[in-house]
Amino acid sequence: GLDIVFSYLVKIVSLKQEPESAHHKSKYDHTIFCLNILTNVVEMVPNQTKKLIESMIINESSLCVEPIRKIPGLTWLVRWVVSKTTGFQNSVMKGSFGSQDETNTAIDTNELKAGEEENLVISGNGFVLLACLMVDHEHVSSGSIRDSILKELPIDSDGNSGGIQFMIKTLKAFCNFYHYSVGDLSVAVIAPVVKLITGLEEINEAEQQAKWSQIYNSTLSLCNSPHISQDG
Repeated sequence: GLDIVFSYLVKIVSLKQEPESAHHKSKYDHTIFCLNILTNVVEMVPNQTKKLIESMIINESSLCVEPIRKIPGLTWLVRWVVSKTTGFQNSVMKGSFGSQDETNTAIDTNELKAGEEENLVISGNGFVLLACLMVDHEHVSSGSIRDSILKELPIDSDGNSGGIQFMIKTLKAFCNFYHYSVGDLSVAVIAPVVKLITGLEEINEAEQQAKWSQIYNSTLSLCNSPHISQDG
């Protein structure tokens, strides 16, 4: 049934609805429902679910792209989730949005343009799903999925990828907004997200350590290499 839910998500988000219409509200509710169902399935059956999502192929025609061609479902998912952050993406990349140390701090609503609250909630739920796919579960490695997700994340004006930090900041902003909107009742939603944020931070730290280790080893290798003298 996972492929049915995923296919329905692809179909529902491709529908064009007027922002204030009842159909748009229904589309929004169905979108959140599909994301939550997919997240729950990943958490309950991580091994089979991750393999299935990673192997899914969809028609890119659902994105109104011509000519029709097939792309990995995971690629489509990341691109779609990132597209929902367009209105506040620059703020996230610059570090001014979702950068609070405490995830239960009320968000500055002035940073959100009118109507962007909905996109923040959708992208927040989308990144929760992607984080679940990225974080290793017991005996289930997520390395290849992680690489597929990271290469689709946005880049800043200098050409640098937002990487995992982009996901972390967006999720923190999502938690902040949820707490601001719902208050203490938001704890049930925020607590699992905070756990995922911690998992992403651990992944990010491990990757940074690996990069520095690679740089150190390369530098050490150059320092220890014999100098070749040239005559004349």
